[in-house]
Amino acid sequence: MFNFALTIMLLVFGAFNLFGNLHDYLDPGTLANTVLTQMHANDSKFPVVTYTPTELTATIGAVLLTLQGANYGLMLWWSIQRMNARKFSFWVPMVGAGISSVLVFATLAVLLFSDPDVRAALLAFAGA
Repeated sequence: MFNFALTIMLLVFGAFNLFGNLHDYLDPGTLANTVLTQMHANDSKFPVVTYTPTELTATIGAVLLTLQGANYGLMLWWSIQRMNARKFSFWVPMVGAGISSVLVFATLAVLLFSDPDVRAALLAFAGA
């Protein structure tokens, strides 16, 4: 029963997280600028730089939204299959959250490195 309750709670949390972040997935340019602002706030040596949206921005947003939806759907399906088989399933949403974080990081990295000004600032900061 504990496995069932924990799995359901984690799946509900994942659904709220997915739908709560839809605006970031639909407008990844704003997300990129938020990350850059936070990087400057955390270390004043990081230059103030602004991401300039391109046609790639909308594509990255669509890819991110699709990957996040597919990840959640697979995680939901696999959790239900494991619960029906009376196997431990609480770890499936946890692994799915980790995969989701990697997907967001990877797509955001592609987005940031596609902008020459941001790429130059990141490489200069890493070399300093």
